[in-house]
Amino acid sequence: MPDVLALEAIADTDGPRVGGKGASLAATLRAGLPVPPGFVVVTDAYRRTHSTGLRSDSILTQSIREAYRALGGTVAVRSSATGEDGAEASFAGQQETILGVVGEEAVLDAIERCWKSLQTDRAIAYRRQKGIPDDAVAMAVVVQRLVPAETAGVLFTRDPLDPVANRMIVEASYGLGEAVVSGKVTPDRFTLEFASGRVLEKTQGLKTVRVVDGREEAVPEGLQEAFCLKEDELERLAELGRRVEAFYGQPRDIEWAIVEGQVYLLQARPITTTSADRDAIRREIIDELKTKVDPRGTVWVRYNLSEILPRPTPMTWAVVQRLLAADGGVGLMNRDLGGDPDPVLGSLTAFDLVAGRPMANLARMPRLQFRHPPFEYPFAKYKDNPALALDPKPVANPLRDGCLVGLLRLPGTIWRLWRIGSRAAKRAESFSEEYRSRIAPPFVAAARAELARDYSGIDPEELLRSFTTWTERTLVEFARDSLKPTFFADAAWTALVELLTPRLGEARARAAVAELSLGAEPDADANLAGSLLDLANGRIDRAALLDRFGHRAAGEMELAEPRWSEDDAALRDLVPGSTKPKADDGVFDRIVGEANLAAPARSQAKLRHDQLRTYLGLRETAKHHLLLGYAVLRKHLLELDHRHRMNGDIFYLVPSELVRVVAGEDLRPLAAARRARQRLELGFEVPAVLFSDDLDAIGRPIPIPAGAVEFAGTPLSAGVAEGPALVLNDPSEAKGVPDGFVLVCPSTDPAWVPLFARASALVMETGGVLSHGAIVAREFGLPAVAGLPAITWQIRSGQRVRVDGGTGRVAIVSA
Repeated sequence: MPDVLALEAIADTDGPRVGGKGASLAATLRAGLPVPPGFVVVTDAYRRTHSTGLRSDSILTQSIREAYRALGGTVAVRSSATGEDGAEASFAGQQETILGVVGEEAVLDAIERCWKSLQTDRAIAYRRQKGIPDDAVAMAVVVQRLVPAETAGVLFTRDPLDPVANRMIVEASYGLGEAVVSGKVTPDRFTLEFASGRVLEKTQGLKTVRVVDGREEAVPEGLQEAFCLKEDELERLAELGRRVEAFYGQPRDIEWAIVEGQVYLLQARPITTTSADRDAIRREIIDELKTKVDPRGTVWVRYNLSEILPRPTPMTWAVVQRLLAADGGVGLMNRDLGGDPDPVLGSLTAFDLVAGRPMANLARMPRLQFRHPPFEYPFAKYKDNPALALDPKPVANPLRDGCLVGLLRLPGTIWRLWRIGSRAAKRAESFSEEYRSRIAPPFVAAARAELARDYSGIDPEELLRSFTTWTERTLVEFARDSLKPTFFADAAWTALVELLTPRLGEARARAAVAELSLGAEPDADANLAGSLLDLANGRIDRAALLDRFGHRAAGEMELAEPRWSEDDAALRDLVPGSTKPKADDGVFDRIVGEANLAAPARSQAKLRHDQLRTYLGLRETAKHHLLLGYAVLRKHLLELDHRHRMNGDIFYLVPSELVRVVAGEDLRPLAAARRARQRLELGFEVPAVLFSDDLDAIGRPIPIPAGAVEFAGTPLSAGVAEGPALVLNDPSEAKGVPDGFVLVCPSTDPAWVPLFARASALVMETGGVLSHGAIVAREFGLPAVAGLPAITWQIRSGQRVRVDGGTGRVAIVSA
């Protein structure tokens, strides 16, 4: 079979040989659409010679030379990887495109550049994010006559932000379309009626440069101030868009060029995310939450777990359920301390996933302690003042199920409350010693031994059994005890506040207890701050530090996060100064004196103060130990991920699906779909306090706070996100930055792609709706806005920024 095929000679069955772009161009050319002539160097040639070099095959090089001579003149050489321009991934800008190529040797060099671009870090990162295995791709190369465009740009046959889909979007600038796609200019923008091509809106861009014959040059000032397309040209573009959409049977984004009045089609890709897609997913989220609403009303609040696990992967969320469930670690702890979790809950927890974010379900939370709770969270009070729900406090209501039922249950309720208080107080007297001597040592020893074990030779079935065993051992059996210090610390804190409030007032009492808690330290083996101090003073070396804390990590409740033993770069940033502040040893006497407590109350305060400090420290120790077991779970998952070449996709499955992986089923497409779904869900604005009678608040823009600085740009990718700004002029400047940032930059090219996977939103100075940044942002589900000149000077890294990609609004909400 020939290694070089003319576009008009390519058949539908040649798709795997000519790649996505080659197949698409050939199909549109056969359909009679105005595609420039060209040829394709097929994937067979890449597989056969990319490792030895194109010129190692004289027959291949001769075929390319002959095809180029027949084409003649200046050409564009573009990559066409298998899988490109498909429905799930556009590969926008991920591989090489070389414009203005002239001469046989230059064409051969450009083809080799395209081949090499398949294995760049940015291309690998993109495939990993999209769930495309490396061994599933190969490179064909398209060589086409270069259209010497007077005007070029992009066209959406349907505006992705238009819910009724009756508008087209055109963006255009002078010269070759490279200036538009690369984001070097802010193009003129036209909104057209789909059926007629009539101009509905137009906005003049900032067209200071143009690309001619592959070279960049300044646009004359007179042309900068004029729209670059006339109405008749827009009508012809609309007609081309309708023909392309009719041919494919679905909306497309199109690259086009105009020269001497002739319109040419250069590329047509699927629109990967539309307004209709987003709305359908939003309705699914709301409909699912409706099934979890308590008849009395439900409040969801971003609280507790939400702070340490803001956007869990599916695997992490499934595993964490065993820790939090009524029949898991939390439920067993409550039973040990005299509680009676509602058996109806089973494996349910006090948290629901709301648009990809854990939120506490305050209607369900009391049932984790009592099957008939004598207290509740005040829905109506929170409705009047949602801020109160951010630090939720239950209120007693033993009659919540009706007066008669409540009165009949009251004696039992009083007895259970007494039993919990009595049992907890009794256990608190001796639990710290019991934990250190009996509970922790065997678990810690077993976990450390398991982390040192070589998994490479373990049978896959045994590996699955071991994963299940360690999940239950860590998150249920050990957690029922490792969670108790948190309960005891909270009880001591509450008792101290109640003891001091009559004397100091509630606000001062809470502040005083916070002072009493300062300086509480975990045990030596779990004291990270102390160990970092020892490292700074030369008392231990880095190897010893990693031996003790290598199982910890930033964002450590997320199983997908690398542990410090795998990558200690983040640990280097944590090294403190060589001293630490001295504790205030007299704080207890000072506060007791301020409160003027009598001797009995003073003795009670001393007991609670000692317990508070003991269990605040032990809480961190117990978490440190629990995370050893958590690291064991990650080790199992990494082994399976490595064996089945999943490139991290294992974390987008759930435990019950692991048996299918072991059986040889390829679940990477499922993982890729879940990645995309999570990204889209995280793009919906969700208020910190959500009420069951207003679930439509999901996806509704949250009002910008009074006094916020706001900017209006071009909407590129729908969704709303908020996070700390990361202002960069070059992607290499991003080092040691935690995920979830709002990326603010001049424009993007494919080198920025690894950052897209970690960002929550994108803001660019220049770029249009079909610039590289816009296309990839939509695929990653990132809200994105452009058309904000000098925005990198107006926003500082670290400022909290809110981005609404549907309206083009960017706001600095806090410094």
